[in-house]
Amino acid sequence: MIEWLNRHFFGYLFIEMSGFSPERFLNICTVHEIELWKVVNTGPTYQFFMTVPGFRKIKPLVRKSKVRLRILKKFGLPFFLYRNRRRKFYAAGFFGFFVIIYALSLFIWDIEFDGNRMYTYDTLLKYCESEQIRYGMQKSKIDCDALEESLRTSFPEITWVSARVSGTRLLVKIKENEVLSEIPVKDETPCDIVAEKDGIITSMIVRSGVPMVSVGDTITKGQVLVSSAIPIIGDSEEIVNTHYVRSEADIRAKTEYHEERKVPLYRKIDVETGKVRRGLYVKAFNTSFLLMRPRPDGTSWKKTMEEEQLHLFQNFYLPIYIGKITGKEFISYERPYTEEEKKELADNINKEFEKKLLEKGVQILENRVKILDNESLCQIAMDFITDEPVGRQEAFKIQTTEEPKETNHSDERN
Repeated sequence: MIEWLNRHFFGYLFIEMSGFSPERFLNICTVHEIELWKVVNTGPTYQFFMTVPGFRKIKPLVRKSKVRLRILKKFGLPFFLYRNRRRKFYAAGFFGFFVIIYALSLFIWDIEFDGNRMYTYDTLLKYCESEQIRYGMQKSKIDCDALEESLRTSFPEITWVSARVSGTRLLVKIKENEVLSEIPVKDETPCDIVAEKDGIITSMIVRSGVPMVSVGDTITKGQVLVSSAIPIIGDSEEIVNTHYVRSEADIRAKTEYHEERKVPLYRKIDVETGKVRRGLYVKAFNTSFLLMRPRPDGTSWKKTMEEEQLHLFQNFYLPIYIGKITGKEFISYERPYTEEEKKELADNINKEFEKKLLEKGVQILENRVKILDNESLCQIAMDFITDEPVGRQEAFKIQTTEEPKETNHSDERN
C-alpha cells in the first residue's frame, strides 16, 4: 500500500525500450537499484514501468548500454496536476472537499453503546440528549468524565462506564450489575388471599393465614380463600383478641376459558406481477431525497428499504445516509377460505392463545376447537380446561371501633 501511494504521489512512467543491448541496461539498473516492474519482452522491444525519480538517474546508463527509451504514458499526481493546471474550479473543488471533511470531523455523527442489556439503546440515547449530548454537537464540548459520572448516578444498575470520542463517534462501554443493588424490604401489611376467578380447588398449601376453603371446594371470583385474621382464644374458649398477618399460600384450581374469534369468510390475496422499481434514498442532516420513478396510476406496490450510514474509516462516520429502495408491484383479490386454510387459521389462533396461557403459568388439561360458519363470518370457538394459580393478595383493612369516653356524673353536694 505504501509503495502504491509513493508511486502515485511522485509519478511513474510506462516506457518502451529498443536498441543494441537491452539486457545489459536491465542488469545495470539492477546494480544501481533503479526500480523497474512489469517488464515485458514484445519481440523487438521491451516495455516496463519505472518511477520518475528513477528515470532522472538513467541518462548515463542509456548511453552506456546504447539503448533508446520512449515514454508511452505518464501516471501519477504530478502529471494529473499539470494536465489540469488551468482548471481553477476543479482545484477549488478538490481542496474544498478536504476542507468539508475536516469540518465534519469536528462533530459527533454516531453514538454507540456497548454492554447495555438492562437499559435499551433508546433509553440511554434519550438520557444523553437530556444532558445536551446529541448527534451533530462539537466534539470539544463533550466531557467524557462528566458523562461517565452522570450515567453511574442516574442508572443504579450501571457499575462501570467508559466513554471516549474516536473519530466522529462517541463510544460508551457499560457494565451492568447482575446482582440486586439492594435487598427489597419485605411487606408485612395484613392481607387476605382471594380468588381471581371461578374454579374447583385442586391443591392448596397455606404458609400463613387461616384457610377458608379446602381441596375440592368450588370457588367464585372474589371469594376469600385464606383469611388474615387469626383469632386468639382464651382459657374459657372465647375469642379474646385477633391477630392480623399477611396471608401467603399456593392455591391452584381447575378453571375454564372460553375464547371466540371471528374472521371474514373471504381472505385477501396479494400476488406479485414481477414488475420491480428500484430507487435511491439519500438523507443528509435533516434533509432527505427520494430518487425513484413515480408509480403508474392505478397500481399497488410494496416497498422495502435498506439504509446505511456512510463512513470513510471505521470510526469516521458522516451525517449522510444512503438507502436502496425496492418496489414490487402486486395485485389483490379476494377468495373464500378453503377447509384446509380454515383449519390452519384456527390452529394458529389456538396456538397463539395457548402460548399466552402457558406464559402465565397455566397448565392446559383439555383443549377443544370448533369452527362455525354463518353467512358473513367464520367463528372459531376455543374451550380450555386448565389448572392454574387462582389466589391473589388483597389488602385487608382493619376496622377499629372507638370506645365511648367515660363521663363522671357527681351528685355529691359540697
